[in-house]
Amino acid sequence: MHILNLSFDSGTAPKQWLNAIVTPVPKVPKPDSITEYRPISVTPLLCRLYEKLVVRRWLYPAITPGMLDDQFGFRPTGSTTSALISLLHHVAIMLERTVAASASL
Repeated sequence: MHILNLSFDSGTAPKQWLNAIVTPVPKVPKPDSITEYRPISVTPLLCRLYEKLVVRRWLYPAITPGMLDDQFGFRPTGSTTSALISLLHHVAIMLERTVAASASL
């Protein structure tokens, strides 16, 4: 905790925490080309802990409610499923308005 507090006070992270080991992981059972791999970065444990603390202490409190309603990748509960549900909801509302407008003509 002392190291984390020193890092917070100075506003910098130790250089050792900024290094990651990148490992290529295949996307398919038998990859044939480099495009069939995805990189996985393994960062030091203290770096990940530091990042979570920074996000909880300073990032989340700075985000006002409703600010990220249309963003799904940067929220803890964000997912592609949430994005698709939101898209379908907005399309359904637009279709309902179009049908209602054409019915009133």
